[in-house]
Amino acid sequence: MLPSHRESLWKQFGGSIDMLVNAISAYPENLWYQEKKFFYISYHVAVFLDYYLTIPAAPLSAPLPFTLSDEIPADGIDDIVPDKIYSKEEILAWLQASRKKCHDLILHMTEIDFNQPWVEVDGNKVMPVFELFLYNMRHVQHHAAQLNMLLRKDTGDAPHWVRAAR
Repeated sequence: MLPSHRESLWKQFGGSIDMLVNAISAYPENLWYQEKKFFYISYHVAVFLDYYLTIPAAPLSAPLPFTLSDEIPADGIDDIVPDKIYSKEEILAWLQASRKKCHDLILHMTEIDFNQPWVEVDGNKVMPVFELFLYNMRHVQHHAAQLNMLLRKDTGDAPHWVRAAR
């Protein structure tokens, strides 16, 4: 992969993460513990951002623990149930660590690395690492948009579009 392509991928992926961070940062502290849907989406995207940056694939884990449930919760997000409501600061610190991990991976991977298959431990997902980056970026963008929608609903405002990573 050309260095300019690596740089472009980072700028866009980093911009997606920045939009996510901006949305979480803008959410009022008093609503964080009341309107739990915002927290659950924030937690979910943090878990999977980190998970899809784990190359090669490893079992799902997180620095902010969760329990796997066989039942889909009422909010319908997924079967990952955080062990508690973590603070915004904890989620944001985790996202900053994942942002650095993403940056370092993209800028230091070789052509061979990008073309290696990423095989999820349970075998449900198999794709080249480059495609995994795109998949992960789309997932972050999807949930950043959801969080911005909730921000507009709950506060009447949301952060602006981020053109590229800072």
